Amino acid sequence: MTASADASTRRSLPMIQRLGAVVWPSFFTAAVMSAVFFAFIDPLELQQISFPQHVISREVGYSLGFFMFWAGTLCACGVTALLMRPASEQEEVFE
Repeated sequence: MTASADASTRRSLPMIQRLGAVVWPSFFTAAVMSAVFFAFIDPLELQQISFPQHVISREVGYSLGFFMFWAGTLCACGVTALLMRPASEQEEVFE
């Protein structure tokens, strides 16, 4: 397969498939990170250390932690997808 055929194949992927390739790995990674993190850290103890003036439940702490992990990994996966796009023009080779 040539480079131009490979580039045209990448461009022809449906938007939902490209979006899924970013959202699904970030979701899975956030779930694993949340499980590992909250296996050692209690959200209520973390809340007392960081924001003692606010009262939250454990469930809210777990949810906020998961969405923060998801946002971070979504950004990382998005940047990776952006960097994996093919260049619009062929670069010149200098000899």
